[in-house]
Amino acid sequence: MKYNKKLFSVKAKTIILVLAIYFILSLIFFFIRYLDIKEFALADQKSQLQRVELVYNETFNRISKFYITRGYANINSYGIKEAFAQNDSDSLHELSLPRWNVIKKENPFLKSFCFYDRDGKILIYFGRKPEPKLFFMKQHKRGYAGFWYDAKSFNFHAVSEARDASLNIVGYIEFIINPKFFLSEIRKLTNIYTYIMYTKKDGEKITFKLKKNVAFDDVVQSKKIDKTQIIHIKNKIYMPYIIQEKGIAKDNNFKILFLQNISHWKNILDKSILQSLILLIALMLATSILINYGFNIILKELDESNRKLKKTQDDLKKINKNLQIEIDKEIQLKLKKEREANEKERILAHQSKLASMGEMIGNIAHQWRQPLTELSSILINLELFYEMGKLTKEKFHTKVEEANEQIIFMSKTIDDFRNFFASRKKKERHNISEIIDRVHNLIFASLKNNNIDLALHVKNDFEVFVFPNEIAQAVLNILSNAKDILLERRVHNASIKIDLFSKDSKNILMITDNAGGIKVSPVDKIFEPYFSTKHAKSGTGIGLYMTKTIIEKNNNAKIEVKNSKKGAVFTIVF
Repeated sequence: MKYNKKLFSVKAKTIILVLAIYFILSLIFFFIRYLDIKEFALADQKSQLQRVELVYNETFNRISKFYITRGYANINSYGIKEAFAQNDSDSLHELSLPRWNVIKKENPFLKSFCFYDRDGKILIYFGRKPEPKLFFMKQHKRGYAGFWYDAKSFNFHAVSEARDASLNIVGYIEFIINPKFFLSEIRKLTNIYTYIMYTKKDGEKITFKLKKNVAFDDVVQSKKIDKTQIIHIKNKIYMPYIIQEKGIAKDNNFKILFLQNISHWKNILDKSILQSLILLIALMLATSILINYGFNIILKELDESNRKLKKTQDDLKKINKNLQIEIDKEIQLKLKKEREANEKERILAHQSKLASMGEMIGNIAHQWRQPLTELSSILINLELFYEMGKLTKEKFHTKVEEANEQIIFMSKTIDDFRNFFASRKKKERHNISEIIDRVHNLIFASLKNNNIDLALHVKNDFEVFVFPNEIAQAVLNILSNAKDILLERRVHNASIKIDLFSKDSKNILMITDNAGGIKVSPVDKIFEPYFSTKHAKSGTGIGLYMTKTIIEKNNNAKIEVKNSKKGAVFTIVF
């Protein structure tokens, strides 16, 4: 066999060039992937910082309000105000000892429960001995709470004032709580190592931690930590979040340090680099083998075909050139049409989803209207009972339970909304009645508020293998259109009926309204994109088009529409 040295040179150069291109493209891909992962990591870290700030602020406000309110509750207990007015320490001790036993059992971090006279001098206390004089009472006319350092330690204080019938202050109640209580509350909501750090005037640092961890404690004590610093502890990487918080006075300001484990992001980056490197090596080896193999075949066939090739070379060049031009045109035209079709489909799907979300937000507003009214009524009742002095513990708990029921109902509405738009990539087997119930729960309040009756008749329930959220969206589109046309035409005794039954081995879902029917011919025209019988401000013309696409293209079912004597009839056959 005759080999051409020039072809060997071309083969070598081709392999090198292709491998170089592979290498450059792979580097670009690796770099883009690295930036994407890093961007996600930074977004996650930013989200975590916002979360821990929110958790602390909510915890601080909740604890402050709880203990100030609890102080007022104790003040309003039997005999407390009279004992304050007379500086009767014995009565205060006797009346408050049971309450101290209860609240100390509830919160082991509670250090002291203190009573001061109108001048801020200590009368009695339970627990750790406090300062003989109450701090910061002159700066605050009403109950106040915050962190401050007294002559002994740094604690959280909640102060409530006692007033006589003339609203004159006759004394104060103070709760002193170990800052570790905040750490315990924060730990319940986050799984992050947390420290509270306070620096005294003499420079001494006080650090509070929930439990001892030698590795973390040594780092926190020995290093000057800032927000940009990455910390390595026990072969793991932690990102510090520092919140500068205010005490009751400027010299009481302190810091809260959160340490989040971000080792998984480093593992993701390392794994990504390793996978990309393995993929690059594999591709380069495979490419080298394929190119080498291809060139060997070409070289073997070249001598045999060289004579024939030379004779027909001119004709082939001309044919190939014309053929390539035509092929390129056809390919470009086909690709262009496919891109246009795909883009159109994507835009329609996006518009449909936005329209559905807008409709759903309206449904949530209808769902929330009644529970919001109930909550308002509960709060008014609580205020009236309180002002009349009839707010008993039993009444308070009853009203709180009633409010919680309304809040749970509203939360379930949000969960239904979120689940409705959750992405499910696999078909599932569901009873059709379950899907209809979900839609009913989402639109019932909106229909009821517009005096539209929705009736469901289940003659035969049946199981379908579909994307359940898509079927729910399609049914919701049909019901929403029916609602809109009933309202537009101001139909008296407006109603929508849903029938589920089986006939001739077919499972059928039928939706009927009494709005007078579809005023276009042929009626199938309503399934065309951007066709709408509504006012331009009320409809986009894509809802029913996407409904037909969802049912027939995505879920292998069939949808038909016709007019009856009363109105439109949509039939979905599974």
